[in-house]
Amino acid sequence: MIGPLVFRKPAIMIAVTVTMFSGLVEMAKAHPPMGEMSHTSNGAEADAPGNHGMFMVGSETLFLLHMPMFTQEKHMYQMVLRAHLTDDAMAQYRKLRAANPDKPYNLINVDDDKFTLPDIKSGRVTSFTATVYDGYSNAGGGTPGPVLLDNVAVEIEDVVIFRHFNFGIDQPAELVYYLFGYGDEAHLTHYIARDPDFQNILTLPSPPDEFSQTQIEAGLELDFPGMPTQPLGCSSPLQAKVYDILFQGREDAPVRLDLSQGLHDIWYSTGNLLNAKDPCPE
Repeated sequence: MIGPLVFRKPAIMIAVTVTMFSGLVEMAKAHPPMGEMSHTSNGAEADAPGNHGMFMVGSETLFLLHMPMFTQEKHMYQMVLRAHLTDDAMAQYRKLRAANPDKPYNLINVDDDKFTLPDIKSGRVTSFTATVYDGYSNAGGGTPGPVLLDNVAVEIEDVVIFRHFNFGIDQPAELVYYLFGYGDEAHLTHYIARDPDFQNILTLPSPPDEFSQTQIEAGLELDFPGMPTQPLGCSSPLQAKVYDILFQGREDAPVRLDLSQGLHDIWYSTGNLLNAKDPCPE
């Protein structure tokens, strides 16, 4: 098991503590309050290499979902990657995910391997080194759990979703979620648009039959008619039930999405420094 290797030996305990503290410091630097953001710099100047937290979902196939922010240029992106770790690390992660299907495992690239998110989209960065954490909370503006694995190689297989927030486009009036996955696995994540908003990540029991495997691998948008985006709630708006949805907003393409069984709500937050002010403080 991972625990004895990481937490029982005093020397390793010190190393883990230093590593985790360093990661939290870097995340704090990367996520300053709105008042500290430079409003005069353009995207190129503000989008400097940094540390990026990402939630981990999937069992057989790993997906990484960036922790976005409206308050700093380098984090004004919604991004979903398909990736894999080293064989040993993937085996440990899969064992943990099977035992804890709802847990928000996450990783952060290490201090000496910083990058910008456009580096990933452009193909300039296809791999990086990361620290994997055992859970996540909104405390302190966003806090990873204990270190599980350090200096883990992460290989990017595909950029499934990548978009910079466009502040000239209105927030959708009704809920929109991305559907993505691979093989026998599928996930949903909320389409994030304007402050205030929320990040919500869910794993489905299986891919919906209404869509092809190719569509799901490419990522697609699902509209939820009758479910307004505002006002925000403080928990996931999606419950264990059947929803009548629209594929890419097309009224001529209605679909029934069955979430009544086996839905895993991995992460919901209006905090984690996503918004300038968290409307649901703990």
